[in-house]
Amino acid sequence: MTDLTEFKSDIVKCVLIVAAIAEIISIPILGFSLLFTAGLIVGTAVTILNFVLLVKAGEKVMEAKRAMPMVGGYFVRLVIYGVFFVAAVKVGMHAAIGCAVGFVCLHVGIMVTYLIVYGLFKKKKNPLNDWTEPKEWNDLSVYDDEDDDWNK
Repeated sequence: MTDLTEFKSDIVKCVLIVAAIAEIISIPILGFSLLFTAGLIVGTAVTILNFVLLVKAGEKVMEAKRAMPMVGGYFVRLVIYGVFFVAAVKVGMHAAIGCAVGFVCLHVGIMVTYLIVYGLFKKKKNPLNDWTEPKEWNDLSVYDDEDDDWNK
């Protein structure tokens, strides 16, 4: 399995940059809002934590060849998002908006990292597409079952 540590750290760096840009953009719109900034910091921290948990669950799935860590991890991550968002809503609307923006920073960071850095500019080798030789596709005629009812 490809070591994705560098790819993961590139995404985290990009998430932090996107969060900083979101804070800068929010200042002319909301003025300097401490609640928005706190919500953004919490939302960004939670989304990075959940991303790291997702990567760990993916590694466990690949090692154990079972889907249970991924399914269980999904519900744990969903609860973490919910708890922090509800807490941000109780603090105030600016904190809730900041928290939601922080959650979205991960998705923007992944798109920027994957599409621009690895895809468009090709500054680094794409760790998700590092095959050294072409893959052989299975011949589906091998699986042809003569007892099927497709032709009837």
